[in-house]
Amino acid sequence: MQPQYNAPYRMAGLAALMCAGCFVVGFVMIFYIEPGIHLNPHQRLAFILSNGRYFQLWYLIIFVLFGINLLVLTQGINRFISPYQTLSYHLTMMFGFIWASYVIACGLIATLSIEYLLHLPENEQSSVWFAIYSLQTGLGDGVEWVGGVWLLSLSLHALYFRLPYKLLNTFGAIIGFIGCLTLVPVLSSAGVVFGLTQILWFVAVGITFIRRSRTIQTQGALASK
Repeated sequence: MQPQYNAPYRMAGLAALMCAGCFVVGFVMIFYIEPGIHLNPHQRLAFILSNGRYFQLWYLIIFVLFGINLLVLTQGINRFISPYQTLSYHLTMMFGFIWASYVIACGLIATLSIEYLLHLPENEQSSVWFAIYSLQTGLGDGVEWVGGVWLLSLSLHALYFRLPYKLLNTFGAIIGFIGCLTLVPVLSSAGVVFGLTQILWFVAVGITFIRRSRTIQTQGALASK
């Protein structure tokens, strides 16, 4: 029975590290490979037409792969906080699954719309692209408030019930609040701060859960002797 109890935390820890990796891949594209691609529709179109498959892979990593790992992480976190099943717990669980489903849906829509664009005649690609770009930005491309709400509610829940890792929970509440600010158009640049700091949060959570799984495994081994 011990491996079954231990596995969710180990899997959640690995999923958190994968989420951090997906964020890193996203920022590498935005800051180093093609700076400004998330802000300039003409630049994005030019890059897609010359590197369409590469851009699709990027979307699959930062949205779909991220969302799948977020589902695993959310399940592990819910297991950790489940002894305190108040309204805030259920809201946190709901927001986590909503964010994961949201980013997976956005990633698939973006990837498939690019596939459609690449198969159009050249004289039609430009006009169709701006409709696609409007769809992508309308879905929240670069807006992180959904993830901010999840992280803020999760961290406040943990702080209210004085769960372990107070420093990490406080850090999470600050990051979550920053993410919520992206809902305001003039504060959309806060998404960069949210993304960069959440990389640190995902890494810290990943390490914490992996260590916790090892502690449980050690305790189980000692108890079985």
